[in-house]
Amino acid sequence: MHFVRPFFLVVAFALLASGCKPTDPAILADAIYVGGPIVTINDAQPNAEALAVKDGKILAVGSKANLEKAHKGQATTVVDLAGKTLMPGFVDGHAHGQQFGMQAIGANLLAPPDGTVNTIDDVVAKLIAFRDSPDAKLSSWVFGTGYDDSLLGRHPTRQDLDKVSTTQPVMAAHISGHFASVNTPGLKLIGYDANTPNPEGGVIRREADGKTPNGVLEELAAIPHMLTGLAPKEAAGKDLFLKRGLELAKSYGYTTLNEGRMFGAMHDEMVDAAKRGLVDIDFTGWMDYTGRTALETGFSRTYTNNYRLAGLKVTLDGSPQGRTAWVTVPYLIPPDGQKPGYKGYPAIPDTKQVQAYLDEAYTKGWPVKVHANGDAAIDQFFEALRPVVAKHGVKPGLAILIHGQFIRPDQVAQLKELGVFPSMFPMHTFYWGDWYKRIVGPDKAKQISPMRSILNTGLHATSHTDAPVALPNMMQVVWATVNRTSRSGAEIGPDERVTPLEALKMITLWGAEQFGEVDSKGSLEPGKRADMVVLSDNPLTIDPMKINGIVVLETIKDGKTVYRRQP
Repeated sequence: MHFVRPFFLVVAFALLASGCKPTDPAILADAIYVGGPIVTINDAQPNAEALAVKDGKILAVGSKANLEKAHKGQATTVVDLAGKTLMPGFVDGHAHGQQFGMQAIGANLLAPPDGTVNTIDDVVAKLIAFRDSPDAKLSSWVFGTGYDDSLLGRHPTRQDLDKVSTTQPVMAAHISGHFASVNTPGLKLIGYDANTPNPEGGVIRREADGKTPNGVLEELAAIPHMLTGLAPKEAAGKDLFLKRGLELAKSYGYTTLNEGRMFGAMHDEMVDAAKRGLVDIDFTGWMDYTGRTALETGFSRTYTNNYRLAGLKVTLDGSPQGRTAWVTVPYLIPPDGQKPGYKGYPAIPDTKQVQAYLDEAYTKGWPVKVHANGDAAIDQFFEALRPVVAKHGVKPGLAILIHGQFIRPDQVAQLKELGVFPSMFPMHTFYWGDWYKRIVGPDKAKQISPMRSILNTGLHATSHTDAPVALPNMMQVVWATVNRTSRSGAEIGPDERVTPLEALKMITLWGAEQFGEVDSKGSLEPGKRADMVVLSDNPLTIDPMKINGIVVLETIKDGKTVYRRQP
């Protein structure tokens, strides 16, 4: 049988030389894309006139004449891009895909340009409108996501949210995903009162008496209740949340999505949904350390029905914009209820316990995402990782730094030595660049997510959305990573800018590398999966300041269109 392939190749070449059409079905394309820029993200062949797809994979990339001559048959569809840009589908380094449905369905509490909320009264009005909408029946809570206290001036309190309802529980989730504000019935439903102590790794903010909860919840006082409380209880509602979330992701060009922190039954629910055919793009799950036993049987490096449990998640601190990130130098403006000298706090105070989680992951071959925003949390991460690396050896990419906003130059230099893959968050330069100048000072603000410094070490990196922190707009990610410009128009660390091509690699090729899938996706090369997007403009040639105006026109997964923008 090993003589058959060469024979067919000889026949195919003979047919081509004679001007005849190829007859071997193996080399006939299902579709050939032509008529627009094809950005391959493949340094060996950066651009092409045409791309051929066969059985969900890329068959060939090259000139229009050659591909049509070699691979066009009677059943081949020739797709005219009409001047639009084809490039690899997007692979977000870190997001919370199972929460996309909350963002798609709940009240939009985001500030401009992603929403219209500018005041506490706007928050209340948006929640009332959601309360009175049909979608409110999907959850037992009236809820919305995305308010930003750095723009509103403060967090909503229970008294604010009691204006929405005094009988139904109401929750407003902070844009960081690390805080929530709830009304009085919401506090009662959760079980928080004046006698409730702060949970480890979280804070229940209090009123002037120092006892009564004011409705603002931080970190582990909030996060578990956001994830379990807001999700629908009925199967049909859960399916609708997932469907709406996936539709949102595909509308922004995602072909590989992830849930960056799973709790409880979230993994089992994804397995079930995928088995029932509800997941039509690749989806990876990352189990919180509190539920890591699920990895014993569920961990996989291959997809089943487009889903796989990909690794462990360990969270070491909180939100930098919310000032719960653990830092070594005090915040210039402490949050409400905190005294001067406040430095945030660790989520897991015992570094030996962090080391134990990392050692278990390395022993069992589980990739591990480590959330560490503040430099003190990154110090703890590296302190815990060093003995693990000494024991197991450097395993490049097995440990992934998530966010790393306040990483110091000396810590950047240690990433490669420890084999840590950096997944950073330079979108903060736009959303909170001005705020950081106030709470940590202009010098530290310009150093957040130092992408150029990281690339200069020889490492690759990803630039992620952390959605539903803001919208899952990958073109906004590229724009922010390239321009590093704040809401006010101020430059935030211009020396840390990257090129548009480097930024595109951070949401495609290097995203695939982060997840151990670079052999099958992330660039447009023969043999890789036909995961692609069609964009309204070419990010490599447009004015860099206009990149965030580019929209996704079509998302293609394994050669099949899973999203098309309506005119």
